[in-house]
Amino acid sequence: MDDLPYASVSAVSSSDVVVAKEINRKMLSALRHHHAPVTGFVIQKDVEDLGPTAAIQILRNWTRGRFDLGNHTYSHQDANQLSIAELEDEIIRGETGFVPLMKQAGKKPEFFRFPMNHTGETEQKHEKVAAFLTQRGYRVATCTIDNSDYVFNAAYVPMLAAHDSSAQRLRLEYLSYASAEIDYYAGLSKQIFGYEPPQVMLLHDNRLNADTIGQLLALFEKKHYKFVSLNRAQADPAYQIPDTYITKYGPMWGYRWAAERGVKVNGRLEPEPPEWIVHYGKHP
Repeated sequence: MDDLPYASVSAVSSSDVVVAKEINRKMLSALRHHHAPVTGFVIQKDVEDLGPTAAIQILRNWTRGRFDLGNHTYSHQDANQLSIAELEDEIIRGETGFVPLMKQAGKKPEFFRFPMNHTGETEQKHEKVAAFLTQRGYRVATCTIDNSDYVFNAAYVPMLAAHDSSAQRLRLEYLSYASAEIDYYAGLSKQIFGYEPPQVMLLHDNRLNADTIGQLLALFEKKHYKFVSLNRAQADPAYQIPDTYITKYGPMWGYRWAAERGVKVNGRLEPEPPEWIVHYGKHP
């Protein structure tokens, strides 16, 4: 779950504190109900912008039971636009809030998620930052299923504000699209490996997911998946493949593995979000 303590679609204001608390309450309640362990990735600047007192209260709830916190950098800047030194600084400053909370909970802070999955667009940056992360005790948090939730949420929040009845339609289309993406990435994994390794779904701590998380988790259950921790998922041999794929983009790990193993896949077969949602509220 990326962008803790709250993935806002606009600049964070004081009124967002109430929204953020409610979003995280609903999210964690559903995750507990479905016994789904989750790692939440923290943007430290958003902690400071929301207000450290409220944000820490939210984050502390993410260190209880089967929930953990990870580093999502200080300000979620694009690694492609940063020097190696700047990216390393983002990693270090990103530790300010979540590391003490994890240690207070008796847990080891161990996962780092690159913003936009940009892991280094040059071989030098890719290798040096990877070595830096290892030096600081991190493992890179992968993700294998993308459902473009941020695209849907960018339309969903304005719909709710405008009391647009299309919000109900959007929620249904979001779940339908998520189901299609789960199936697509399952097939992609089987094409690459001949079996389906544990999957890691990338989601964001936003309003749409708070309103649909129970139904989203039920999708996995209907498809006979079981929920495991990020640590257990990444213990599968597929995740031990050395990451040497250099790209300025942020593809899911299935595409990276395909490139590493020389397996030709057709990414154009991946479903796209509905056009009306992508263009909602945008003027020609």
